Amino acid sequence: MTAADLSPRIAELAQQIDPQQLAANARNAELAKALGGGTTVQELRELYARGRVWWHGGGARMAEQRDLTIPGLYGPVAARLYKPVAAAGLPVFVFLHGGGYRIGFPAANDREMREIAARWGGAVLSIDYVHVPEHVFPDAVLETAAVFEWLGAHASALGLDPDRIAFGGASAGGSVSMGAAIELRGRRPDVLKAGCLLYTCLDDTLDDESMRLFGKGEFFLTRDYCGQIFGSYVPDPAMRDDPRAFAAKLDDFAGLPPLFVASAEFDPLRDGASRFAAKLAAAGHPHRIKVYPKVLHAFFGYSRMMDRANELIGDVAAFLSGAVGRW
Repeated sequence: MTAADLSPRIAELAQQIDPQQLAANARNAELAKALGGGTTVQELRELYARGRVWWHGGGARMAEQRDLTIPGLYGPVAARLYKPVAAAGLPVFVFLHGGGYRIGFPAANDREMREIAARWGGAVLSIDYVHVPEHVFPDAVLETAAVFEWLGAHASALGLDPDRIAFGGASAGGSVSMGAAIELRGRRPDVLKAGCLLYTCLDDTLDDESMRLFGKGEFFLTRDYCGQIFGSYVPDPAMRDDPRAFAAKLDDFAGLPPLFVASAEFDPLRDGASRFAAKLAAAGHPHRIKVYPKVLHAFFGYSRMMDRANELIGDVAAFLSGAVGRW
């Protein structure tokens, strides 16, 4: 199908975007305009952090919420711990933020982390990871695998249950976390008990249907941008088939825990998630996949305004409860 053939279909789909998604996009644009622009990577990171503040408003209150650092391969790893109850032995969900492998920070989804913890009844540990351009694949994967392993040995000191650790993340963070789980399974398959991947970069394919339909600019992410971030994260073409970089390249799921794969209907990355889930199904690996209708990439971060984001939060909480229990 040619670009001309696709144009009417793209225009039709653009009219179907969830009104709450459009309102959230408009609010985000207002916030970005008020903050002004940036050119350097550091400026963009700072602007993103400031732009996320409004989205943190409201939501559940925690019994304990604190920042900490974890020993890392390339220096201390920043983290934020959320505990909904003042109790020891809580199961924990280790979450990695999105941001195109380039920007983001542990509190980027502060409201969403608190909501997951409250609805689930377990702790959430949101962690940072090294970004491009300072680091490229596999640095973030190796660092995150080391954090998972460290947590398996030190969870009790944080009031967490070392036998009930789940992992996951959004977009690039989901990609890094899944890569770390693959890295870790060979030597410590007992550490991770469940995974939640939210509109995650699971494949570097740029020519599937979702890329063609939703990658032209009307639906937030573009195909060109996806190509850029894939190339900046894995600049060595010889490493593009490494499943730790793009988990849809994986064929053997032994040693991995049950997985929840969530995607947005109008996301260029949607079909990569579907291919990954199809492989899980063919292998008989325990998993759940859900496509959230009429929403765009990154909708999870708009829970202050979007029902679909809160639906995803509830689904993550339910999956974690079933996989690792709750307090």
